[in-house]
Amino acid sequence: MSRAQFPGPQRQRGIGMLTVFIMLSIGIFLGIFAIKIVPQYLENWTVKTIVQNAAEDPSFLKQTKGRIYIDLNKSYRQNNLWNLTAEDTVVLEKVGRNKGYSISVKYEKRANFIHNIYLVTAFEETPEITAAP
Repeated sequence: MSRAQFPGPQRQRGIGMLTVFIMLSIGIFLGIFAIKIVPQYLENWTVKTIVQNAAEDPSFLKQTKGRIYIDLNKSYRQNNLWNLTAEDTVVLEKVGRNKGYSISVKYEKRANFIHNIYLVTAFEETPEITAAP
């Protein structure tokens, strides 16, 4: 039998310790990134749902601006959004005289990633339905 048919130890090499360390470092980096960024998107999904429900009710958007913010803040608290306020996340624009408001989501979130590096996510969306005349 020739040497080519039975590979020796020099041909049977696995991954080295350096490769394992690099792969582990990349995995930890991506894990920390996901742990920091996913909750922000879940929180935004909840805010969008609250705003979408508000936009579908024209009588809700015909209230005063202050009353709309109070009701949105109540919805935030019911959905465990304790670190957000409607005044900071929702933009109300007057549609016309006695026609109510159009509503949209616009805010930024920051999360400390590693030491002094921050992840900033900016959310800006308008629901498909606005205040009806």
